[in-house]
Amino acid sequence: MLRRIKSLPLEWVLALVSFIAIIFISYLKTSLELEDAEQAYYSQWWRLGYDDQPPLYTWLQKVVNAIFGVTKFSFSFLRAIFFAATLLAFYEFGRKVLKDKFKAQLVVLSSALIPVFIDFTFRRLSHTLLLGLVILLTFNVIARLIEKKSSHDYILLGICFGIGMLSKYNYAFFLLAVMVTSLFDLTIKRVFWNKRILISYSIAIILFLPHLYWYTTTAYLQNVQESLYMKLGTEGDGTIVFTPFLETFKAFFEIGAPFILVFILLFLFKVVQWRKAERSGWLFKLIVGQVVLLTLCFMLMDVQEVQTRWLLPLVLPYAVVFMESIDINKENSRKAGIVLFLLIITFQVLRTPMERFLGIPSAIHFDYGHLSKKLKTDYANAVWVLPNVTYGGQIRLLNPKKELLTLDDFSIPDKKKKGDNLIIVSNLKNVFGNLQPKDSILNYGPEQEKLYFFQKN
Repeated sequence: MLRRIKSLPLEWVLALVSFIAIIFISYLKTSLELEDAEQAYYSQWWRLGYDDQPPLYTWLQKVVNAIFGVTKFSFSFLRAIFFAATLLAFYEFGRKVLKDKFKAQLVVLSSALIPVFIDFTFRRLSHTLLLGLVILLTFNVIARLIEKKSSHDYILLGICFGIGMLSKYNYAFFLLAVMVTSLFDLTIKRVFWNKRILISYSIAIILFLPHLYWYTTTAYLQNVQESLYMKLGTEGDGTIVFTPFLETFKAFFEIGAPFILVFILLFLFKVVQWRKAERSGWLFKLIVGQVVLLTLCFMLMDVQEVQTRWLLPLVLPYAVVFMESIDINKENSRKAGIVLFLLIITFQVLRTPMERFLGIPSAIHFDYGHLSKKLKTDYANAVWVLPNVTYGGQIRLLNPKKELLTLDDFSIPDKKKKGDNLIIVSNLKNVFGNLQPKDSILNYGPEQEKLYFFQKN
């Protein structure tokens, strides 16, 4: 077995190690991560849309659940598959652009220096991880089309467009940046102003149209907009201020700070040198266009908070531009990169038990068994309505055969809302006006909330 692993290319070994580590970490946690809990809840049904996110990840999660059941393994397995695939797609894109297998491997190794990638994406993110993979796949198809304009690749490009928009709406920023860049770069223009691009657009529209129909229904559109406004912290007065610019700059800095710091040290020790060779013009122009476009959009929308996880999928592929600009000692860098990558992965694995041992507060260490037991014992025949999708997912993990609802799921069909014998759990005592709670649990959950039980027949 070890011989087979050693015979694998480095990028495949890194992908395999990451895959195993992600699954192993899930068994060290008492409960589900936030986004895993959301998937545990939403994957109860086939819907054209869920909350303020596109449906593709949840559709795939539902398929995995059908095979392995509603277990920690199911949620970590899907994320592990996508993370490993992201590393391989990253390598493939680097190989196509750099024409150098070593540097392509170095791109993969250096991804461990991006905190939001190796922490949030590695441990907990769902839609963002899928988006990062799809953007890298899109880049790979674009690189193929630059070399040869084939109808087959335009079909693949259309599939990428469609599943990209079904993965996360941020994909639209990437598409817009590509279209803007095509106005200034001849290489991109030859790909995106080719008549066969109509094949790509047609496929993308067909794939995205059912969800778009769901999204534009009046009730859902209003709820999605309100949810997005809360996440973005938009003021909505139309005034252009510099807070979004500063927030965007801060987010970019947080994404790349360790990466930049390590390479500055390598430059100082003369392990790395700048190359004078010409860079890939289209890719460099595309990153400039992407950064400028994001900043302008956030300023026009008056976004008051920019999260690094929003930007990561959009800027991750551009590490290839940096790698193209340097010369580096191959043997020493490979060994150091492998050791550093494995150390960071090991830290991520040990982090969960160490948090528990040191008593560091974390939502993943909370046991939802008490609430689950109370619902099963006192209200077994009722329809359970939990405060939010986080509670909903955690309780469903403990009761995989039970269909349950939540108060914050605006996409619940009306017929389910009108069911008989509802037991509604809320953290607000007066949420139903004069209706008095039937029962309560005090100081419960990671936030030590008060939970009140209401019965509606």
